[in-house]
Amino acid sequence: MMMNSRFTLLVLLLLLAGCTRPVKQHWITVADSKVYVEESGRGEALILLHGGTLDHRMWEQQVNVFRKHFRVLNIDIRGHGLTQNGDSSYLASDALVTVLDSLRINRAHVAGLSLGAVVATAFAIDHPARLNKLILASPGLIGFEINHDSVYRKLQAAMKDAYNNHDTLAYIENFVRAWTDGPRRKPGSVDPEVRELTLRLATENVFRNKWRYNPGFSFKPLPITQLGSIQTSTLVMVGELDMKDILMIADTLVDKIPYARKVIIRKAAHMINLEQPEIFNSTVLAFLRDDARYAMLQQRHIKPYIAAVVN
Repeated sequence: MMMNSRFTLLVLLLLLAGCTRPVKQHWITVADSKVYVEESGRGEALILLHGGTLDHRMWEQQVNVFRKHFRVLNIDIRGHGLTQNGDSSYLASDALVTVLDSLRINRAHVAGLSLGAVVATAFAIDHPARLNKLILASPGLIGFEINHDSVYRKLQAAMKDAYNNHDTLAYIENFVRAWTDGPRRKPGSVDPEVRELTLRLATENVFRNKWRYNPGFSFKPLPITQLGSIQTSTLVMVGELDMKDILMIADTLVDKIPYARKVIIRKAAHMINLEQPEIFNSTVLAFLRDDARYAMLQQRHIKPYIAAVVN
């Protein structure tokens, strides 16, 4: 009986150690920059790419779950977070290849939100042989003109004025109004922890990088004209309360990428991974694992699948 108890305790300790492996920090040289990468977990590689003006810390709730199943590479895009920015230009998609090569990884799943989705799309177009599955959350898209939402136009004008006047506080507040609150909610209607996190990350990134954001994209030909070349399984995720343009971009991606499906997450705007982390995480895991639920969606060609949030 004593031996069985000791064995059980040993197994529990080993399992606990496996779940709490330390995070490895890398600064990987790309041209004259050093791209910051946090690596954790084991298995197939999964790259996470954050939204604009934010950084790798927005993925904390996802990393805690995904690293139990995947080798997670949580990357700070150039001009963000702890990445050290040089003066030389390079493409964001090429930077991901350098990261994979440096860590001796042949292929990876790639998930990006907003600006991160723009980088992920470019990677899928430029380096299809290095990609497994693709996840585009609250996606932007180069070549799609964003001007259909009157609330966005008003907030964007306020952000432009703040930028021209170097009024960082006004810029950040309007950024959060646009991309955390969304066009149909007042600040008081948003989870205060989500709002505080995005406000803090945006503030730190604007001050740290002194308005310098240049991830590096190719505009000839425009990515919107090359979506049909993406032949990998693709999951497009949007919040039902997001900007009209983002919802339109999601429809464009699903229409033009041959193997794409869309999930709409209720009670969320742009920051879907922060507002509804449980449904976000379970949907991504089901997609990456080919769970029966997602396989059923593919077989029935349901477009879109509505992800209900349980209160």
